[in-house]
Order: sequence, then structure tokens, then C-alpha cells
Amino acid sequence: MCNFKSWHFDDHACNIYQVTFGTTMLILDKNNFETFIELVTARCETLVPIDDKLKYIVLPTPGNIVHIVLTEKELMHLHCMLQNADTEIKSQQILALFDDKGLES
Repeated sequence: MCNFKSWHFDDHACNIYQVTFGTTMLILDKNNFETFIELVTARCETLVPIDDKLKYIVLPTPGNIVHIVLTEKELMHLHCMLQNADTEIKSQQILALFDDKGLES
């Protein structure tokens, strides 16, 4: 099961995202967050399972400053978490269109 926690959503926010997984925290702007989701998704789609207990998957982060080393299970968990977060963010953005301010004429 994927665990995702939205700590704060504000449609006037600076579009900064914190992704924490294991002992790693990434602080990403909106573009890098979307790029990271694409990187994780692409790695999941091309994964050829070898050993689910071995940390052999090296996942670069946007900018190639940090690389995360994961097991197959951890990669799938990270992917699920990011997909849930992305869905939540998009849902909040859609709901923000219908707030009281958006309905005023």
C-alpha cells in the first residue's frame, strides 16, 4: 500500500514539492517534480526483475545531483506514492477552480 500525505495545499503556493522516501528528501520545483515522476514511471515500465531483495536500481533525480538506490519493491512503492501525490495535486487544482472566488461574476 502506498502512503502519501499532503501537508499543505495552497493554490497561491510557490509550487515547491518535498518528496521523502526512505532516508532521502528531495525538494523540487513543479517542473522537476513532474520530471521525477516521469523518470520513476519510465524506470518501472522498463524494469526487468532480477532480485526483489537486492538494491540494484539506480534512479537519478532531476539535475543528476542525487541518485537513489532502490530494490524493485521500493521502486514500485515510490511509483505508487508519486502517482497518488500527482492525482491529489491535480484534484486540488481542479477543485480550486470552483472555490467561492471563481464563482463570483
